[in-house]
Amino acid sequence: MAQNLKQQFLTTFIAGAVLLFGIAVVINMIADNAHIGRFDLTADQVYKLSPSVKKILADLEAPIELTYYVSSSEKMPTQWKNLERDVIDKLEELKLASAGKLTYKVFDPSAEEEKEAMQQPAEGEPAPDLVRNTDRPNTDRKKIAQRLYEKGVIPFGVQSTSQDEFAIKRVYSSIVLSYLDRKEDVIQEVRPESFGNLEYEIMSRIYKLISNRRPRIGFYPAQPEIPPQYRQYYRQGPPPDMYEYTVELLREAGYDVQRTNITADDPVPEDIQTMVLMVDQQLSQRQLFEISRLAHQGVRIVLAAQQNNYQISAGGEPGSFMLRGMPARLNINSITGDWGFEFDPAMFMDKSSAYIQIPVYQTRDMGLFSVRQQRMEPVTKPVIIKVNPENINTDLSISNKISELFYLYGGRIILNRDAASADSIALRTLFTSSNYSWTTQGSPYGPINENPPPDSEILRHQIFGLIAEGTFPSSFAGQVIPQWPPDPESGEQPAQADSSVWNPGSPVENKMLAFGCTNMFKSDVLQSVTSHKALLLNAVDALTLGDELINIRSKNIHARRIREISSFGKALSKGFVVWLMPAVFVVLGIFFTIRRRMGHHNR
Repeated sequence: MAQNLKQQFLTTFIAGAVLLFGIAVVINMIADNAHIGRFDLTADQVYKLSPSVKKILADLEAPIELTYYVSSSEKMPTQWKNLERDVIDKLEELKLASAGKLTYKVFDPSAEEEKEAMQQPAEGEPAPDLVRNTDRPNTDRKKIAQRLYEKGVIPFGVQSTSQDEFAIKRVYSSIVLSYLDRKEDVIQEVRPESFGNLEYEIMSRIYKLISNRRPRIGFYPAQPEIPPQYRQYYRQGPPPDMYEYTVELLREAGYDVQRTNITADDPVPEDIQTMVLMVDQQLSQRQLFEISRLAHQGVRIVLAAQQNNYQISAGGEPGSFMLRGMPARLNINSITGDWGFEFDPAMFMDKSSAYIQIPVYQTRDMGLFSVRQQRMEPVTKPVIIKVNPENINTDLSISNKISELFYLYGGRIILNRDAASADSIALRTLFTSSNYSWTTQGSPYGPINENPPPDSEILRHQIFGLIAEGTFPSSFAGQVIPQWPPDPESGEQPAQADSSVWNPGSPVENKMLAFGCTNMFKSDVLQSVTSHKALLLNAVDALTLGDELINIRSKNIHARRIREISSFGKALSKGFVVWLMPAVFVVLGIFFTIRRRMGHHNR
């Protein structure tokens, strides 16, 4: 009887186990084909697609194909081994969101190249293209690496650290986007640290691919004009082009950039989607009219204005440096004031500052000769402003990829929300100063007082960058169109059209970005600060390529660091860790000892 029960139990157990295994296999097969998506439980919604993605992909007229060229995980450094899986997960989500309009495939160039090398003919054996009915490929074709290089897919070096070696590995990690017969676009380096930007990078390139022509933008200034007060310093040649690299960066990003000085002989280019304005000197009334006309007619505008510059020179004592102001006296506020904001002409200072290198000269006597030597010294001043991550708006794609900004000699933007509301203009902040900043008037071209004011005058989180959305009225509506000023060199008056009153009609819905600093976009700064490149390209992309791009957020995982605590808090924490458990044991020991003695007395 016991034997039968044991045999029956064993049979039931095996049958149940097989049945459960079969159910698990069937459920897994169904779930594998269901594609129900992933549940994102992270605080920042790191793995969730932005709502704008589906709207952008719905505009595709034909399927678009993405090819991810990536080295196998075995050849990747330790911190890169999960990259392929993460990218494929992102591509799979984009594929599902596109409803079949986006497809992707993964290709390992290294593995294919090794396979190709294994199939080379032996010495003396005829080449495969001369052999009939052979399964071997044509070895006369170009090598895979060379063909990929022509596409723009190039392996790059990555630091790899193991227990006993430090090396540089060359790996592939690039995405190629193909759409109809148009030129392929390439995301050349997909890295773990930039993975959070991948969604934005892909969608911005899709925008460029579905367009029938390269987006065209205007850029002011062209070759810089020399203000009359400075012409004596440039008799030997023109001043340097401070935005040469800036323009080249935009052209490399796929834009047709047309530079202009907005003059009678060099007018605003036709058919531009966006106008980039770097204003660091006074503008003529006709230039102000042209800018106002563009905003009124719906041309997107990126506007940066520099109200003040400074000269930092060595003082009389070693290690001391003097700060002198150089105000630009801009008149751009005469039109921006009607749009709800103005660039404050006051000198702005912030406790959060960075360092720059200042040349210091020293004369040394060497026998009969004196030698003048130069060295570079690090200097910090409250006008060398550093914008920290906590003061950057992470809700907009324009600014949420930015780690920090070098806001060199920049000023604040003052809002007039009454004027903005009257014209139905919405203003949103991109980044601000710290919670300890102040303004000072100073004497023009003289020494500047750097000391902070009393606490009652301290300013907190003043606006440095903003986005304005709505209809921008023209300040010249109903007025006679200003005439072009005479040529500054010859003094000749350019040919003028008949004077007429400007009747622009109703303004067009538009968007504008404003920054209180042009120095951050000049070539020398832009080349050395990566976050500034990202800010410029994000700004132009968001305005030029489409409204939906503004709402695509970065998916970077932010480190949540423990905030700094006071000395009392540190002592309390240390006491809690070191003395709490011993104190608990002492108290428990005393309690049980007293209890035991009381028990003996009761007996």
